[in-house]
Amino acid sequence: MLDFGSTEATLGNLTNSPYHTAAGPSFTGAKWNTITADAPSGLVFSDNSAATGVSVNMGVSSGTTTTINLGSNTFSQLAGTASDSLIYAGNSVGRDGIFTSNSSNPYFGVQIGGLSAGTYDIYIAARNTNTGSGQAAYDQIAYVGKASTAANFSFTGYTSSLLSYAADQNPDTYRASAWVQGDNYVKLSITLTAGEYLNLAVAGNGTTRGFLNAMQIVSTSTIPEPSTYAALGGFAVLGLAVVARRRRGAA
Repeated sequence: MLDFGSTEATLGNLTNSPYHTAAGPSFTGAKWNTITADAPSGLVFSDNSAATGVSVNMGVSSGTTTTINLGSNTFSQLAGTASDSLIYAGNSVGRDGIFTSNSSNPYFGVQIGGLSAGTYDIYIAARNTNTGSGQAAYDQIAYVGKASTAANFSFTGYTSSLLSYAADQNPDTYRASAWVQGDNYVKLSITLTAGEYLNLAVAGNGTTRGFLNAMQIVSTSTIPEPSTYAALGGFAVLGLAVVARRRRGAA
């Protein structure tokens, strides 16, 4: 679970998120990674176990092209100065976030490596919570794709979903009473093979800047039953299944 804001969530805000809402009481993971700089260390899964081998690298677009340059780190923190109630109250992971500080390079991107092969649902909160009105100018589009190498990437052709915010609405109350898919977060899915990288980008609907508040990466892959281990290769597969079981849930 990745919180792209400088204020760490506490108490009730640890479970105030899109995936906690979608999963209901079946999901109790509450450990977030606070991401304020490129390539953070010490990443953990939602149960606070070490996310060994997982990496997070961020970048912005090369001009207004759709290529995310992972070597360009001109991004700033979003404090959420216009939002402090309901799902955005206090140190909510949906309140603060990150955005590109240079409007000439408007799109923000993240590349995540080290995830196990499998299928994942990606829950994304993206909103300019610093602005109290004219929100339609900050409609957000989230893009999800993959790559075989750790390198700059273009999000052209990626699976995408739009978050549309009406003009002249206070973000403190507009679509803020509860986490609702399509209103204040989107869910996108992707299947990774071994060694592939997960790529995500956020862009304004047009050439406005992309904002990213929080992201939850949820494994939906099925773990084999013990009776199938022998048919799949014995103890070597058992070892992989144990690792996958530890990673099952949100990262």
